[in-house]
Amino acid sequence: MSTPSRWSTANLLDSEIARARWMYLLGLAYLLIGYLGTNEFAALNPLGRPALPITTAFDEALPFTPWTVVFYVMYYPLLLTPLFLSSDVRALSRLTLAQAAINTVAYFFFVLFPTPIDRPAAAPVEGAFHFVLDLLFRADHPYNTFPSLHVAQTCILALFFLHYSGAAHGPRQYLRSQIFDSGARTAFFHGACSILVAASAVLIKQHYLADVFAGALLAFLASKIFFPSRT
Repeated sequence: MSTPSRWSTANLLDSEIARARWMYLLGLAYLLIGYLGTNEFAALNPLGRPALPITTAFDEALPFTPWTVVFYVMYYPLLLTPLFLSSDVRALSRLTLAQAAINTVAYFFFVLFPTPIDRPAAAPVEGAFHFVLDLLFRADHPYNTFPSLHVAQTCILALFFLHYSGAAHGPRQYLRSQIFDSGARTAFFHGACSILVAASAVLIKQHYLADVFAGALLAFLASKIFFPSRT
């Protein structure tokens, strides 16, 4: 991972890293607009497509745990971290392409298989958790479940930082000696966050377990395609 640069050190229009950052922001716009658009389409389901039979007894046995919504919404600021923590133009461009590919595949499933999920009402939840859950449930129809973009996007970020920090390459001694390196810390932090987001997704009844596994698999496949192995 290259040494992070400040926004002020690069011209916002003319430098390569600035253009890479703007492309990354356009990718986030594609994520937002595409998700909201397919979510509305899935709610209407004009094609009359069947839902995927992915719910299991394990999903039903998991408790509704409102306070974990804190981890679910943590996803949004995490998406911005590459803008400040990566100054490698090629790496950031590859991440943008990987995210766009993940989104496109997910939108395909959202449109063709608009699988709903039965969510508990947010009303019984007290305090701040009630407010956050109610806002989330109002803004997001209970569709667009398979695969989970929350999980896919947080996983691809973890894999991105792992790959470009160098922690995934070289001898085992590298990982042991560089455990406190800033790149390695960033990779481990995003890896932990991806686990928390995945747990939250099923505990607030926003996703099924199959959605979580599918999102993680999608991120893994995208990383293999867009983050080439070093020789």
